[in-house]
Amino acid sequence: MTRLTAATRIGIVLIAVSVHVQEATAQAICSAPHSSPSLVRNGSMRTLELGTGWLQVSLYRQQADESFNHLGDRQPFLANGQFDTRSVFVSGAVGLTRGVEFWAQLPVHNLNANSAGGTSTTTGLGDLRFAGRVGSEFVGLDVPLAARFGIKIPGSEFPVDATVLPLTEGQLDFETSLESGGTLGSLPLYVTGWVGYRWRTENEEAARKPGDEGFAHLALGAFAGDFILELAADGLYGRAPVAQGITLDGERRRLLQLIPTVGYELGPGRLEFTSQVPVYGRSLPSGVGMSIGYRFAWGV
Repeated sequence: MTRLTAATRIGIVLIAVSVHVQEATAQAICSAPHSSPSLVRNGSMRTLELGTGWLQVSLYRQQADESFNHLGDRQPFLANGQFDTRSVFVSGAVGLTRGVEFWAQLPVHNLNANSAGGTSTTTGLGDLRFAGRVGSEFVGLDVPLAARFGIKIPGSEFPVDATVLPLTEGQLDFETSLESGGTLGSLPLYVTGWVGYRWRTENEEAARKPGDEGFAHLALGAFAGDFILELAADGLYGRAPVAQGITLDGERRRLLQLIPTVGYELGPGRLEFTSQVPVYGRSLPSGVGMSIGYRFAWGV
């Protein structure tokens, strides 16, 4: 962790808000934070059988020198700020019983901010995410429907110093979503989607409560031999955050982005390349994200 001298603090303070928003990229760029950036859905809503599961390691990077402002227009960061986010996600899931599976994700972030005032870097553990997924099989039905219940826990201490890049948003989040999807008859195509809501608690150290958020995801994919091709759209709609008792209407988060993915069966698992392309947003970075991941499954 690097702290800046007094001569360079002004430039970083000017972009502190943008830095805090940038920290949330792992969550905001994927509207359902229980999914790693490069996780392809396989076209099936069924939960994992008892003892079966998968493990995935994915690398993510986003570079940004502009963001969506409160009007939805792209504008450069203050003080000629540039942000570089590099992350490693370790994600996994295992079947617990018929119709129930457990999911977890551990991220490590390397955040870099450069501005006319100087440079700051932070590396460490980000927010931990856990979720339980309950499919229709749990109640004896055979329909393509599942419910997910998740929690996000800060993985490191939230810095009160505005010149130190935060690795975590510093508060608990709770969320739930409904998912559905399946293959399209005899065609080598599938469609998946979900819609959910995230309840965000207050970060007491920062005296800030982020706005609750609704999110949605829709994807169309195709199987072609050892390849899987998918095009998805993510949507995020947030309420206004509250800081020091003041409602910040201008910081409501919005995001609409396209997510193309190419997966290839390689060895015992699958290699996946994904891009996140923001189309419209508010109070979020507008840089394109890229990720590559490898997933290994057992018993599936």
